[in-house]
Amino acid sequence: NDQSIFGKVIQINKNNGGYILISKGHRNQQGMQILDTGKMLLTEHGPKGGDEINLVDLERNVVKNFGWPLASYGVHYDSVPLNNAIQKIAPLKKSHKANGFEEPIKYFTPSIGISQIIKNFYSNENSFFVTSLKKQKIYNIVFDSEFKNPKILEEIEIGERIRDIIYDKEEKKYYLYLEGSP
Repeated sequence: NDQSIFGKVIQINKNNGGYILISKGHRNQQGMQILDTGKMLLTEHGPKGGDEINLVDLERNVVKNFGWPLASYGVHYDSVPLNNAIQKIAPLKKSHKANGFEEPIKYFTPSIGISQIIKNFYSNENSFFVTSLKKQKIYNIVFDSEFKNPKILEEIEIGERIRDIIYDKEEKKYYLYLEGSP
């Protein structure tokens, strides 16, 4: 429903409060990294499994659909009673592309409880840090120049849920916002 902002990335005009749709079909966006290329990396929680990293083109006039709730590499939680109505609304088909949606550039099954994404300023590669709530780790992920073929180079164990990560350019340090374990 393009008249609703649920499941969307929007650009808000601060002067008049109006907005335009950037992308849709998102379940639960957690973090974003705007790139110099006019694109954005967006992290989002899947259902039970299927956390995603999506590449959103900010310069296109076409609003891309990333599939939720029709496509996901996750599955419904056991606590959700699966009746015919829910299966019709959210079938969670296992291919985005085969069903007319944008594929994530990386997905995690089982879920890591994905949170933020930020450029890895310690690397000359196309490398990013992805933080997690559930796994309590930072994943150092490198992409090729087209943001394909992601590879996890390193998993850094933190031992607490990582809600946010920022980089201080003057100090050349990353700072984490951690949550006590539930």
